[in-house]
Amino acid sequence: MDGFALLIAVVTFVMALVALNKISKLESRIATLKHDLAKLLEQAMQPPQAEPAVQRTVVAVDDRGVPIYEDATPEEFAPAPVVTAGNWQTSEPAAQEQPVETLAPPETEAPAATPAPAKPAVRKPDMEQALASRWFVWIGGVAIAIGGLLFVKYAYDNGLISPTLQIVLGLLAGVVLVGAGELVRRKTMTAAEGQVSYVPAALSASGLAILFASIYAAYALYQLVEPTVAFAGLAAVGLGALGLSRWQGPFIAALGLVGSYVTPALIPSEHPAAWSFYPYLLVILAASMFTLRGKSWWWLGYAAIAGAFGWSVLWILGPYQPADIWPVGLFAHLVGLVSLFAIRGPNVLRDDSGRLMSPGSLSQPLVIGLVGLAAETVLLILLVAQAQHSGTALMLLAAAMLLLLALAWVKQGLSVVAPVAGLVMLTTLASWNEAAFHAMTLDESGIWTWSNAIGPQTESYLRWMLGCAAVFTIAGIAGVLLRPAPRSWGALGGAAAFLFIWGAWARTDFLLSDLTWALLAAAAALILLIGTAAANPKAQDPDVNLGAGLLSAGAAALSVLALDRLLDGVWLTIALSALALAFAALTLVLKPRLLGPITGALATLTTVRLFVSRELWLDDRTLPLGQHWMLYGYGVPIILFYAASRLLAKTGHQRSSVALEGISLGLALSLVSLEIRVLISGNVIYEHPQFLEMAAHILTWSGAAYGLMHRQRLYSSFISLWGSRLLLAASAVSVVLFSLFSLNPVVTGEPVPGNTLFNALLLAYLVPVPLIGLIALRLDTIGWGKLKPAAGVLALVLTFVYLTMETKLVFQGRLMLPQSLSVAESYAYSAVWLGFALALFVAGIRLGKQYVRMAGLAVMALVVLKVFALDMSSLEGLYRIASFIGLGLCLVGIGWLYQRFVHRPAV
Repeated sequence: MDGFALLIAVVTFVMALVALNKISKLESRIATLKHDLAKLLEQAMQPPQAEPAVQRTVVAVDDRGVPIYEDATPEEFAPAPVVTAGNWQTSEPAAQEQPVETLAPPETEAPAATPAPAKPAVRKPDMEQALASRWFVWIGGVAIAIGGLLFVKYAYDNGLISPTLQIVLGLLAGVVLVGAGELVRRKTMTAAEGQVSYVPAALSASGLAILFASIYAAYALYQLVEPTVAFAGLAAVGLGALGLSRWQGPFIAALGLVGSYVTPALIPSEHPAAWSFYPYLLVILAASMFTLRGKSWWWLGYAAIAGAFGWSVLWILGPYQPADIWPVGLFAHLVGLVSLFAIRGPNVLRDDSGRLMSPGSLSQPLVIGLVGLAAETVLLILLVAQAQHSGTALMLLAAAMLLLLALAWVKQGLSVVAPVAGLVMLTTLASWNEAAFHAMTLDESGIWTWSNAIGPQTESYLRWMLGCAAVFTIAGIAGVLLRPAPRSWGALGGAAAFLFIWGAWARTDFLLSDLTWALLAAAAALILLIGTAAANPKAQDPDVNLGAGLLSAGAAALSVLALDRLLDGVWLTIALSALALAFAALTLVLKPRLLGPITGALATLTTVRLFVSRELWLDDRTLPLGQHWMLYGYGVPIILFYAASRLLAKTGHQRSSVALEGISLGLALSLVSLEIRVLISGNVIYEHPQFLEMAAHILTWSGAAYGLMHRQRLYSSFISLWGSRLLLAASAVSVVLFSLFSLNPVVTGEPVPGNTLFNALLLAYLVPVPLIGLIALRLDTIGWGKLKPAAGVLALVLTFVYLTMETKLVFQGRLMLPQSLSVAESYAYSAVWLGFALALFVAGIRLGKQYVRMAGLAVMALVVLKVFALDMSSLEGLYRIASFIGLGLCLVGIGWLYQRFVHRPAV
């Protein structure tokens, strides 16, 4: 009893000190208010002092009508002062007075100006006040709680009183402290505004701590109560603290929340039951959320959701049993609903609560609700995984996703939640392990691939996927047509229709025939296109236009899936190109801007398939035209894509039209190149390019470039400009890398195709020269006019190489070596080069082109170098004599021609 008496005395003394401190502060505050009131009354009672009147003589009047006094100061001649009011500036007009000899003051006194209200003085932080009214109070509360706990321990250790009496006294002390805190709060409710009292919360917190300790001691130390009773007691204290916090502040709320969530850990159950545990968590969550009504302790809402979520995860990963599906699932739903509606009710869905795409505009109650919905979704996903995708768990998750759809439907700012719901359902179903098994098998081409084998829940998986496809597709179409934020709904409808059907086919393709899958995909595509057409009257709205375009994108993807189930090989490629033309034709009747990019995407897919699909490059002799299947495999898409580009240009889809035109041009060049390969190599998959084949490719690219340059000259376009530039760059690089070096017959040692006159050398070196000349004349049309000298140099090099190698072919035959095999061959090079130099020089004179003459001089310099460096040592007899005499005559002749026709002497 001595210990208990000591505790009561300490509590009484602390309460007395607190009361005395509060009374002294209130008296001081009242005295201050009285002094301020008396000072204001004294100022109001004093009459205003009028200035004595002064008689002044008027001597003149200025141009504004203002009198000028005899004793005026310079400042009185200044303009009227400008008074600034906000963004407006006004001049105070001077009083208009009549000129008289003297001006007497008015008989009545002007009313006194009302004094401006004094600004309240801002009180600086007072360390003394902070220590006395806040920190000492909290320290005192902690001390009281520690004292109570020490008393219980002391009494237990020394056996002063019976365990039952110890618990009773502890409970009584806790109740007294909580009551004292509430009593002090009510007594101080009349305190001046701005004064915060921490005494009630400190007393109540210490009392709650003693109550928690006493109940827990009764269970853990003395075994006086059953676990159920102790659990209920601790829960009651925690929930009571949450209720008490409505009057005594956030600290009590935090204490109650922590105590409530810690209780299950302090009082564990030997046989935990979900039906009794989850209602307890729900009561804590609901009490926390209702506590927030009219309060701004938003942390309490997040903490309550975190506690409920944490305990639920521990349960699902711990003592979960199959029978717990309903309590866990229902609690997850209630977490979302309570978090969303408990604080503000239906008002949380008003427009002023903000938009999810603008996080800064969201109200805190709505953010708390969204966090609760996220916790609900995660808990249900975990439940589905733990329940191995049982039908009940999936139904609970589907109900939550329907709730999200309804929420997105009701509140415009949350429309993005709709596609999130579809994505959650898709990923959860895709993780269904028992839907189908995977195995590595060899396909018909001998390639190891993944294949599916039927699982125990394959049919259930198929039903769920197709059912979700129907629900989310219809919701998406309805949202585009009826809701004010159609973009998110369009994304939901278009993506869900394709992804759910494709996901079903990817794992259970063996359950249905290819024709059935194709019909399913085609039916879904038709529904999406009907939705797109229904939105057409409102397509002038950019959001509706985009939403309808997303529906049509889903229709395009489903159409590709349907064609893939029906066709293979080159026929699938042709069908895809026809599909691109069909979507281009839809732009004539439908307004979504995405139809143009969709057409471009289909054309790109077709082109990629033509180049990378391995089945197209197999040596399939069963195809019409055999190895020449490219004539229709590439030719048909070329025609269809060009037609699609014209349709897109007609309906205003300019960028997509340019893209289709470029793809068509690229396929045309590819068709020509592939036909060249088949004709020269005999097989489209021949590994190494040949000299003749590369020469043909270069001529094809150069000719196409010249055609595009001519078109660019007639009317400018992106395709003409960049197509010609890319083709010219590819041709020039290929000439240097392949024709002149790596594939040169002298380098490779391969025989030259053809005979002495008509051979691959003619095609690789001489035929491109006139084409290069024509291209040089058009370089200005593509902005490459500065490259004309480079084109001339390339033409000169190719002609020189052709003459040299043709000479070598005459002497050495089709197999040519780098070195000369005879003296006659060496002399022939000098003679041919001399003739070429003279021809260039004469041509330059006739054409009046200096750069042509300079080219001839350059070749002549090369001949001079060869004669003096090589012929002098390698040639003998008449060949050496002829070489020097011929060179000399040519040099003299060039000099005469130069003086005679280029620089004539002045007359």
